[in-house]
Amino acid sequence: MKPITAMAALLTIGLCGSSPTRAEQPAAPVYPFAMCSNGGFFRNNAYPAAMMDCGARMVRVDASLVAARPKPGDNPDAWNWSDLDGMRRVKPDYPQLQFLPILGYCPPWAAEKEGETTRMSARPRGIEIVPANDPRNLYGAYVYETVRRYKDICRDWESWNEPDLPGHGYFLGGGKQFFAIQKTFYLAAKAADPQCTAVFAGMCYGNVEGYLHIHGLKAPSISPPDECFFEDYLKECAKDPQAKANHYYFDVMNQHSYSRASDLYDYVAVDRKLLADYLGDEGKAKPIWITEMGWPDKPGPFGGNEDEYCDYILQSYAWGKLAGVERFFHFQLDNSNGHGLYYQIPKKPKPALTSYRDVLTREFANTASIKQIHGRAGVGFLEGNSAYDPTWRSGYNAFELTTSSGQRRLMAFADTDKEIVVHLPAKAARATLIDRQNQRTPIEAKQGVYTLRLAGATNVAGWPSIDDPKAKALGQPEHLVGGATIVIVENGETPN
Repeated sequence: MKPITAMAALLTIGLCGSSPTRAEQPAAPVYPFAMCSNGGFFRNNAYPAAMMDCGARMVRVDASLVAARPKPGDNPDAWNWSDLDGMRRVKPDYPQLQFLPILGYCPPWAAEKEGETTRMSARPRGIEIVPANDPRNLYGAYVYETVRRYKDICRDWESWNEPDLPGHGYFLGGGKQFFAIQKTFYLAAKAADPQCTAVFAGMCYGNVEGYLHIHGLKAPSISPPDECFFEDYLKECAKDPQAKANHYYFDVMNQHSYSRASDLYDYVAVDRKLLADYLGDEGKAKPIWITEMGWPDKPGPFGGNEDEYCDYILQSYAWGKLAGVERFFHFQLDNSNGHGLYYQIPKKPKPALTSYRDVLTREFANTASIKQIHGRAGVGFLEGNSAYDPTWRSGYNAFELTTSSGQRRLMAFADTDKEIVVHLPAKAARATLIDRQNQRTPIEAKQGVYTLRLAGATNVAGWPSIDDPKAKALGQPEHLVGGATIVIVENGETPN
């Protein structure tokens, strides 16, 4: 039987009954740290080595339909696998490395409508056709062929990148129009590999700001969207009689976050509310991955300096972990988009590499639990708070993180520009104090606490920092990250 015919049978099963979901598989510890890549990952031999060295163990790579089918035609054998074959070249040398390919975008010749033929953001033609093995459903056939071909080395797949981006740079439509694409992706992927993980499209700030705007909350933007992409998708799920049986056509929710470290908490809070409101208990149980997170390390309204980049790396992890994020994909290793851990791989690392490799991944890869012991959880967008009205700030934030072996770590940072003396609870007599550049100093507890000074926040940014009346009307400039981050690793001795 040809693979394309096998897919037809499996897709028919998927449409009539329940297909496997990631949640049904035996639970295994998930290594949390991953990295985004561009094509340099496969072209530059130093890139995979540097990625493993920094502590990332999964890489998100582009695997677009545009590259796989650059020429017109309905021949299902006319695929270009040169990009994805790079996974086969790399895997033997780095067997621990996992992959998350993005299976998205539309080649210009395959656009659904006239006038969209020059936009890779168009919907591929025939997307409504079921089963997805029909040659006229080009996207479904592509997903199936890709997953089938590489399932021996890759079990995780992402449907699309930022279809909610305002301006429709990656997708011409909203959540309602995207529903058929996600459905096709899920059914085709599960037909090729029932045990694979089907990851929802990566949602950017547009989805969250749209939700806040249409629900009467304070979106941190001068021009929030008038729609919530993911909510519109979930509304389409409610109309589809097969959606529940097929786990609403995704195993993992997917969010992106940049600039404001606490967004990893607040964005995920919006996602979790939508999942619970529309999907009930199954929605509550779905894992959430942050498949892009990063910081432009130059002055501007949405970034800051190199030291603040180091703080972003540590603080955003704490906020995301508090929100229950399962995987964190840093954007990115090289500096092609100005967000890298290196200026040039492997010779010119940034200070942020030390924070990522020697503090974050070394100390927090085995974190099993977290609780906030001072401060509030994020900005609190769902509670009606504004990022530009600092009344919700408490002076500093502190977190207690416990590893799977029971070792305790603390992380703390100021959330205002004022230096503050803090007294953090100790459960050991001695500990190691680590700063953002991995300078390690022994400290001792006195009367059951560690007494330390936290430097005030230096970052001044956000929309109100822009010389624009609409931006200034939002409030006052904010701190996208708090002050210099400290980490405490306890050594195990019980305090007196």
